[in-house]
Amino acid sequence: MAMTITEKIMARNSGKEHVVPGQLVWTDIHTVMTMDYLGKTCFDKFRSLGKEEVFDKDRVICVSDHLVPPPNQKFATMLNEWREVVKQHDITNFYDLGRQGIAHQIMVEQGHVLPGTISIGTDSHANTYGAVGAMGNAIGVTDAAVAMATGKAWFRVPESVKFNITGKWQPWVMAKDLSLHIMGMMHWNGHLLYKALEFTGPAIDSLGMAGRMTLCNMTVDLGAKNGIIAPDKITERYLRNRTTDAWDFIASDEDAHYDQVYDIDISDLGPTIAMPGKLDDTVPVEKLIGTKFNKAFVGTCTNGRLEDFAAMAEIMKGKQVHRDVNMILVPASQTVYLEALRAGYIETLIMAGAAVDTPSCAACAGIHTGVAGDGDIVLSAGNRNMTGRMGSKKAEIYLTSPTVVAASSIKGEITDPRTFDF
Repeated sequence: MAMTITEKIMARNSGKEHVVPGQLVWTDIHTVMTMDYLGKTCFDKFRSLGKEEVFDKDRVICVSDHLVPPPNQKFATMLNEWREVVKQHDITNFYDLGRQGIAHQIMVEQGHVLPGTISIGTDSHANTYGAVGAMGNAIGVTDAAVAMATGKAWFRVPESVKFNITGKWQPWVMAKDLSLHIMGMMHWNGHLLYKALEFTGPAIDSLGMAGRMTLCNMTVDLGAKNGIIAPDKITERYLRNRTTDAWDFIASDEDAHYDQVYDIDISDLGPTIAMPGKLDDTVPVEKLIGTKFNKAFVGTCTNGRLEDFAAMAEIMKGKQVHRDVNMILVPASQTVYLEALRAGYIETLIMAGAAVDTPSCAACAGIHTGVAGDGDIVLSAGNRNMTGRMGSKKAEIYLTSPTVVAASSIKGEITDPRTFDF
């Protein structure tokens, strides 16, 4: 029976020859991730099951990302309690301050996610893991506790939707622009709720891992169960030095059934921006040229990767951030930070007038490191722009790509990087 890649993954990890959408399956879980602000609760739930040891100390991954460095006494105390719990359970892979990064970046970057497997996490953007051909899914603390105890979880097999992406990427146009274009195209019509979104086509074949992570990351904001891209040579090169575990290539059958197929030609796709308050209210950058803003932010599990800093450094080299703009950049992990330092990107960006902070979720969650105040207008390369997301409910957030943020920060107003004066 023909199956999509998501259906194949759910079948092989539940010991079945085939599965169909709507079927309930009890699946093996490759890794379970939890982080600082929910982690202690996860372990409390775990112990309430009468368990003392997790199913595999190497495959329960613990990360400090939302609260580090702690911005206040309350969060500092939460972190201390979190660290004590992780220590009590002798967790092997603990990414804390000094070794930290955003959980989803860590999971992929450190080889904790593998093609053909299922990995889950207690944060909504666990869909990111589909970039390497895994099924990544966000779960609540109760499901996480059960998985930590048993190495298994229940799922309903989702219907699959294919996005066939063709054409050639324009200069300075990024995967983020495609994500936002799809947001605007679908207009929160509910059709993608609990669906597996599969990205295929020549434009995806040419897309690097950073872009693939961005695409899969934002599928949760379409209401999808997961986003996924079949592993290929790019995946193989990426994983080569990150894991010694065996994995194989897995892909959808040619005659697999999809609930819907969408064809998108990116040849004419340009930089795209989501208007404040709504992810699906998107417009081409041309519609907003000249719009003033006072805060710029690039980071998060969506756009805090090396390739993002490389593109920004190329645009901003030898230039200065506009006097009316405060620009904050946050690498997605210590590994990204070090690589960007060694490549000279961080120096270029600091010389241009950007502030660079230690890896964390930072302002994305409205917790610290550049939160928005009353009246702020933020140009962000994050993943969400709902009212109050980054702090004040009296702030506005325009969502876009790192290249738009870079060019616009020099001008002090929204700018098309394709027409930027280099």
